[in-house]
Amino acid sequence: MQTFGKQEHLCNTIEIQRLFNEGHSFFRHPVKLIWLPGNWTGKPALKVLISVSKRNFKKAVDRNYIKRLLRECYRRNKYIAEENLSEKTCFLALIYAGKEIPEINSLEPIIIQLLQRLIKDYETTTV
Repeated sequence: MQTFGKQEHLCNTIEIQRLFNEGHSFFRHPVKLIWLPGNWTGKPALKVLISVSKRNFKKAVDRNYIKRLLRECYRRNKYIAEENLSEKTCFLALIYAGKEIPEINSLEPIIIQLLQRLIKDYETTTV
């Protein structure tokens, strides 16, 4: 069973600043993924930050709903990245940049494509 526990959340302010300053990014509308190789050992292999812009969604209810959708899509498909990155560690930020509230059916294939691209980019930049 796939879970998305507290230890997998990226909460450390210094790590978040480093991710945004030094991280690599790519975009697949409406989600932007920023990643940075990590330097810790053990579990979890990925630490994830999920964000939705207050500028595009004024109501907290809408932002929380979109974050919940992103978390669920990531939770369902994180095995793609975990299996292929095996012993490597990585910081991730999933940022929703769209203007409309998405449906989970349209969001899930985008998350899958982003995770597959992450695997490919991780191998080329860290070798």
